[in-house]
Amino acid sequence: MGDIDLRDLIAVKRDGGVLSPEQIDIFVDAAASSSAPEVHLASMLMAIFCRGLTTEERTAYSLAMMRSGDVLDWSHLRRPTADKHSTGGVGDKVSLIWAPLMAAVGYAVPMISGRGLGHTGGTLDKLESIPGFRTDLDTEAMDRVIQAVGCVMVGQTATLVPADRTLYALRSRTGTVPTLDHIAPSIMSKKLAEGADSLVLDVKVGSGAFMKNRADARELADVMVAIGEGAGRKVAAVLSDMSTPLGLAVGNSVEVEESVDCLKGGGPADLRALVLDLAQSCIEVSGQAANVGLPTNPVALRGRLEQALDGGSAMEHFERMVELQGGDVASLYDPSRLEGISETTVSGHTAKQAGLIHAIDALDVGLAAAALGGGRGADGEAPHPGVGVILTKRPGDEVARGEVWATLRHAPGSDVEAARDLLERALLVEPKLGGGS
Repeated sequence: MGDIDLRDLIAVKRDGGVLSPEQIDIFVDAAASSSAPEVHLASMLMAIFCRGLTTEERTAYSLAMMRSGDVLDWSHLRRPTADKHSTGGVGDKVSLIWAPLMAAVGYAVPMISGRGLGHTGGTLDKLESIPGFRTDLDTEAMDRVIQAVGCVMVGQTATLVPADRTLYALRSRTGTVPTLDHIAPSIMSKKLAEGADSLVLDVKVGSGAFMKNRADARELADVMVAIGEGAGRKVAAVLSDMSTPLGLAVGNSVEVEESVDCLKGGGPADLRALVLDLAQSCIEVSGQAANVGLPTNPVALRGRLEQALDGGSAMEHFERMVELQGGDVASLYDPSRLEGISETTVSGHTAKQAGLIHAIDALDVGLAAAALGGGRGADGEAPHPGVGVILTKRPGDEVARGEVWATLRHAPGSDVEAARDLLERALLVEPKLGGGS
């Protein structure tokens, strides 16, 4: 087959015109099949970057990328399906808790997750710190797990949204990444291909997020919700704070340990609250609460979700999912068995002045964990699963001079000095009036 000539379509968008769904299909199909010169694909990406897309174009763009590969179908399941997406943050282990919680209250969660990017952690990296846990399941294996336990968490397959994979790589090389007209359709194409009926979006805002201010985060949320609704899905969005790390643990194995604490009814209050907020938002937007025996009254619904965490039902679903995906269930109860933990050394990091903690910057804590080896390298090198930072203080707490406010887990090769410098920068302490040293 000869090359597809995209020059006429490029000219339409270059001149500020609106592309029809059929024209967008031609562009996306050319990317998926590698049937157009790369320079034409790059030119279209740049034209979109400069001229923007309408809501209808963004939806068509998402659907075209979705259709470029497999689209999962869960219509045979006897329960409503749900999924979530986070725009990425520091200490964000919500998916590990949210998916089994939703399964415990009657939903099916076919979750396809990603790996860490820069200072932000990845769900797959966290799950793979459980010895033996497999994230490379095919569709048939996914179906077996979700039929048995109600949730499954895997990585993207080669046959899911191949056009996005091509265009994502090209966007990185052509400087066309930072626009909602590419970012939102890229995210939503993958979520739509997962086949869930309802979706909740956790859009992070703050220093540790990709969206630094609330207005930009709100715009991204609104654009993604519009795409989802245009595709016939039920979508809700929650803006959550990422100025401070979520929870106390930052790192792969240590975040699994904290997730298990939350699934047992404990865990940090901010983590628990966000998990419950996202679950409640997804259930409410789905309109399926009564169909799975859940109350529709918001207060009563919140109580049922809390009961699923506190009563152990969510933990039972997580444990069963780990077992069916090949993971070492014993490691959930003995964290020393988690990947990389036995290779690490623990040391405290102390405050240089006394006072009230005003802020602990999420970005700097994320960078500190990465300096210890907890981030994915520029060459794609996997993070060390056992290293990380565990906070022992939060904003609003008092701290004494010389008191430990963070604990480092480091391994041979960790840049401990750089991590400590970043933690020094992360901590903002306001001296107490009339206080001493």
